[in-house]
Amino acid sequence: MAFGKSKNRRRVDTAQKKAAVTSAVRAHGPSTAKGLLAAAITAGLIWGGVELRAWALSSPRFQLQEVSFTGLSRASRAELVRLSGLAPGQNLFALDVPALEKAMLQHPWVRGVEVTRHFPASVAVQVVEHTPEALVVLGDLYVLDGEGEPFKRVTPGDGLDLPLVTGVERDAYVKDPAEVRARLRAALEVARSYAALKPGRHERLSEVRVEGASLALVTVAGQEVRLGEGAAEAKLSRLARVRRELSERGLAADVIHLDNRARPGWVAVKLSSPVSERSGSSTQ
Repeated sequence: MAFGKSKNRRRVDTAQKKAAVTSAVRAHGPSTAKGLLAAAITAGLIWGGVELRAWALSSPRFQLQEVSFTGLSRASRAELVRLSGLAPGQNLFALDVPALEKAMLQHPWVRGVEVTRHFPASVAVQVVEHTPEALVVLGDLYVLDGEGEPFKRVTPGDGLDLPLVTGVERDAYVKDPAEVRARLRAALEVARSYAALKPGRHERLSEVRVEGASLALVTVAGQEVRLGEGAAEAKLSRLARVRRELSERGLAADVIHLDNRARPGWVAVKLSSPVSERSGSSTQ
């Protein structure tokens, strides 16, 4: 009887185990199936992505056929294409856009560039060029943009007729470029304000001389206007009135001083010598 009871107990244990497994499958089966399905889908997507990329990189449909440029004035399309290495037949997906932009930025006239891929077969390049506002002597002669940045050396083919900024040393620029650029920007701001006066042909600005914190202007006719420090707008307005008064009196000035720090409203003028006096002839 004891032996028989043991066999019945084993049957009961086996039945309980089967019931527990069945219960576990019913409880966790759906979530396990979902996990396996998700894994299968993920693997399929990865495989599909790899295959799709391989097809896109080799398909003739995505070969470069056209490159368009906007914003060009000084830089040329041919120069930028050569710098970037863009060529017909290149795959658009394989293009390294940041590398293309960096390469085109090597052109001295290019201040900014944005390359955009237009699928399936074209690229658009938006270029922002430096705007030349003056020339500056920094050992060599450089072109200045509106930010006071000497962005390139002057070359014979530039064809620039711009005011010259002098009085800044190359060593000072190398030592502290930010401080020197600030002084150059101040000189450019005065040059812009002077141009807004619409000076006559002989009064056109030729040079802006930086003398420490002070500025002086020189016209194409050689007239010197010493502005000193600060209040440039007010001083230039005063300059226009002085010139009108001199013209009404039939006089001309070699030097106009607007730099009296003790009496800012005062103007001192060094008159030009009469023609007869300069030539040594008599007026009689």
